[in-house]
Amino acid sequence: TLTFSAPIKSLLTAIKSGSLGSLNCTPWAFMTGNTIGWLAYSFITLDLFVFFANAPGLLISIWLNTGAMKLQYYEELVKRSASDNNSIDGGDDAISVQTAKIDCFSQLTSHEIKVLQIVLVWVIILSTTSLIPVGIEEMKFIVGVAVNINLIFFYAAPLSTIATVIRTKNSASIHFWTMAMNTSNAFFWCVYSLAIQDYYILIPNGLGFVFGLLQVALYQCFPRSEVIEGTDSVTELSGDEGDCTEQLTRSHYGNVAESEII
Repeated sequence: TLTFSAPIKSLLTAIKSGSLGSLNCTPWAFMTGNTIGWLAYSFITLDLFVFFANAPGLLISIWLNTGAMKLQYYEELVKRSASDNNSIDGGDDAISVQTAKIDCFSQLTSHEIKVLQIVLVWVIILSTTSLIPVGIEEMKFIVGVAVNINLIFFYAAPLSTIATVIRTKNSASIHFWTMAMNTSNAFFWCVYSLAIQDYYILIPNGLGFVFGLLQVALYQCFPRSEVIEGTDSVTELSGDEGDCTEQLTRSHYGNVAESEII
């Protein structure tokens, strides 16, 4: 649960600022698939330890993914509105904001696509193993292999920004607490799997521990240096009054005093 909870504070900060910034939300999509898979595995094996370790994580992952989607929609709304502001007359500001809002809500964000794809895969896997007559051992094997693959991607997901880290020599995209908790979590699951001799748990967590050590090495080699992109827009749109659309209209079309924007 501590592993799944690691990004909560960072997401709350991102929501307050109105931007994901360098926060890497890809692991959260795999977190949802990972918890779904392990919950299914716990039902098959009747392992309450695995169940209670992953049930809270499913709820947390849903909240994390929802927050990431909201921020991606908001950032797209800001971008589209700013673009429209450069090409229209001042009298059409309300129409422009409404048009930008409709446009950005009419298509899926990149994170939504990832989450939907992962959930779809698990719906297919669980439907197949449930509807087709198979024995408990076969079901355990199918779900065990699938969740292992998902877990490996979950542990490796933070490394999706490895090219950025090396190119910029900045580890800002590596979330420290997620890195620390994932590495510790993988180690303890390795110990547990050895104790009960369950290699379905050992193999992915062993790889996860290796991935964690790789992240630690990158984090140490390339010190974190936070770079905030588009600070002006985010600051302008993160006031306490009104909804996002109202703030967007006021900040981009000069209806807020300059002192309030600063």
